[in-house]
Amino acid sequence: MRTPTRSMAANLRWTRSGTVWADWILSGLPYGLRPTKDKHTVRALHQALIRALPGESLLLGVRSGLDPAVVVSKMLEGVDLEESPEWVAECEATLDTLDAIGPGQRVFWLSVPLGADKPTDRFTEPLQAAKSDLLDRLGLPRATIPTRDVERRLAQAARVAEGIPGPFNATPATPAQMVWLHQHFLRRGLFQDLDLPEADEASLAAALLAPKAGAALGEPVLDEGGQSDIGPRELARLNPVGRKYLKVSDAHAVDDAEASYQSLLVVSDVPDGGMTFPGSEVIGRIDESGLDVDWAMRLSVKSPAAVASRNQRALRNLNEQYHQRDGEVSHGMNMLDRVAGDLAEYVALLESDKLEVEVQATIIFAVAGPTAESARAQGRAMADFLADTGYKLSAPLGYQEELWWAMQPGISASAAVREFAQITTSKALAALVPLASARLGDAKGSALGLNIAHGPLLEENVPCGPTSVVLHDLEGASDRQISGSAAVAGELGAGKTATLMKLAGDVIDRGGQLVIADRTSKGEWVPWTRALTNAVVVDAAAPELSLDPLRVLGPRIGSRVMQTFLTPLLNVRPTDERGVLLSDVLDPTYLTAHQIASAGELLAHLQDGCTLLGAGELARLINVFARRDLGRVIFDGAVPPLDLATRAIVIRTHTLQLPSHEELEHEHLFEQMGLEKLFGRAFNALIAALARHICFADTSTLAGFVVSEAHAMTISFEGERELVDFVRDGRKHRAVVLLDSHDPEADFGSPTLRGLIPTRILMRHRDKTLAKRGLAWLDLDPDDEALIEMVRHDTSPLGPDGQEVPVHRRGEATMRDMSGNVGRVKVLLPARPERAAAITAGGSAAVRELHTGETA
Repeated sequence: MRTPTRSMAANLRWTRSGTVWADWILSGLPYGLRPTKDKHTVRALHQALIRALPGESLLLGVRSGLDPAVVVSKMLEGVDLEESPEWVAECEATLDTLDAIGPGQRVFWLSVPLGADKPTDRFTEPLQAAKSDLLDRLGLPRATIPTRDVERRLAQAARVAEGIPGPFNATPATPAQMVWLHQHFLRRGLFQDLDLPEADEASLAAALLAPKAGAALGEPVLDEGGQSDIGPRELARLNPVGRKYLKVSDAHAVDDAEASYQSLLVVSDVPDGGMTFPGSEVIGRIDESGLDVDWAMRLSVKSPAAVASRNQRALRNLNEQYHQRDGEVSHGMNMLDRVAGDLAEYVALLESDKLEVEVQATIIFAVAGPTAESARAQGRAMADFLADTGYKLSAPLGYQEELWWAMQPGISASAAVREFAQITTSKALAALVPLASARLGDAKGSALGLNIAHGPLLEENVPCGPTSVVLHDLEGASDRQISGSAAVAGELGAGKTATLMKLAGDVIDRGGQLVIADRTSKGEWVPWTRALTNAVVVDAAAPELSLDPLRVLGPRIGSRVMQTFLTPLLNVRPTDERGVLLSDVLDPTYLTAHQIASAGELLAHLQDGCTLLGAGELARLINVFARRDLGRVIFDGAVPPLDLATRAIVIRTHTLQLPSHEELEHEHLFEQMGLEKLFGRAFNALIAALARHICFADTSTLAGFVVSEAHAMTISFEGERELVDFVRDGRKHRAVVLLDSHDPEADFGSPTLRGLIPTRILMRHRDKTLAKRGLAWLDLDPDDEALIEMVRHDTSPLGPDGQEVPVHRRGEATMRDMSGNVGRVKVLLPARPERAAAITAGGSAAVRELHTGETA
């Protein structure tokens, strides 16, 4: 048999048999960890897709490689490379890392024969195909396909596409993609795939204007059982049972080209007791097998009227057999009773839904490798994997070549396809959820980690199933009005800090600026930032730099930030006498007129030079904090001010006490609160206000505000308000907020703030209550025991001794990306050793856990 496609135009292919097929690439639907109600929606969409298919069709799920260079190009997109040499170096190192991992993807393909568009097509199309074939054999040029025929067939294909549910995003395939698919079949298992060519309007238009001949589709050399590998006198030639595989070569390849050994398996039996849903997604979860598997579903959809007519004939045949056996007592009567019961149940099922259709589905799997033994071993592993679900796979002897062709678009259903067809309904077949996607992350941005939705890495750098790279768009998707901000939650030692350092380091390497609120007692962000760039440290306990807003920002902006600080510090209301006085003296005009340029000068003015009523009392109140050591970072004029142009600013707040929620919510407890807690609350609000100004100052530069242990910032209304405003407006200023903490419900502020942060990462949480809160934060079912178990014990699980996480399991998390997709991710440290070492040198329990597996 020759390659069936003779010509291609747009997403159409004209075949040697005279039929015209239309091809589309489909998008998988998010599934995996979605709530049960969402899974039922996905199943209903699959059912609608099957019902929309006209008669014969071919649905493919192709396991393809993913070119690391393409991933890296997405990391470089939108970055000024001349201004970001560190990012270029990180991307080059990432290229090597991904090359070792071998990321992949699954491509979903739909191919449909269009049938006769007008009565004459039944005669003219086969004649044109025969004419083209004759011209090819004679070496003469064939006639091109008339434009009017292309346009007529495109209109026919458009009518088919209209019935495909929108969420599948049916995109017309291009001739280049058709060639890619054909070459994939020839080289399956050899890991020689190039990336699927991009399809855009320009390429589709070019394909329409210049139809392509099928010469680009190489002719396969198919050798069932690998006969060419066996000598004429070898005994193995007499035993074909042990050689149920297909040797595939490209007839156009050079002599020393490697051959692909492929094992074709078909579903020969299904569970007798039916399937429960969710839980029956056999094809949708095929990547969990850990094998490189391609699958094909040859579908034949029958209309309700045709099925009803056939069922009536079957019922008449049963009645005749009953009459023939009347009076007999035999096992045959029991068999007829079972058949009659099955038929009655099937008819009732079809009649319960007037739109229900019958589907004859032949499900084929293909595994391959560079040797015959590797193909056979994968075939056995594939059969074992599905055996646990009640499905039986067969590798029929003598049918390997026929099944290989059955997976090709443009090939009519063969005898083998009909022989192994399973007769079912669209609802039952949809329960397999073949077009299930584990898509996670953004279209471009920084490489956060690996998508491990199909299972954790089997060992270091060995993925289970197709493993794509999870990108995080730090600048945010402006066209989607979404922020690039992210938050990380997890228990002590789960890897929160390392994940936050990974994201923050990408901000620096992409030419950006950081403001970091470091509450850790060891100050682990200090050595990390100094290893990456020029960094300064502001220590609230022993300040070498001042955060006085008037000195740092000037009177116009600094006056507003100073009021943000003094209002909660002094516990004044903006509209009472002290609040109005504070507003008057902090007016930029007033400050300029009285030559007040610092907090110390403001205090001195209130003490001696201010004639406004209540100035002395307000000065005494401010001085309560200004004369203490903790007030030096604001009021000591001898401490030089912070330079806002610094690439990284670390503000240490580990010595500051913070109030509890009870102290803030109950007036009698608030009145008894100590000065240290009042200052700590106000100082964190000041940090947030300063960070917002610094990060928003230059919209041409990426900037990030990192808040380690976010509860210190969200404990106050003022601090949370600043974060809310930051996240809301950060997208317009190329600025992001990066938070981490232990309890997302208690530590990430109000529902408004939690809802505004789209990217959420949940790491290990062995406490059941906190695990449930984390799942709810991801919009997952907090009462799902399987999900709770996943977070508690199957996310970077501790080893048997309770001390070490296996190397290949470190950095695992559950992630909700900015599009709302939820999946599993393995966070990777930076690809450059020096950048990874900067994180591991931080010394925190979280960092040590991610890199070495040790816990606190």
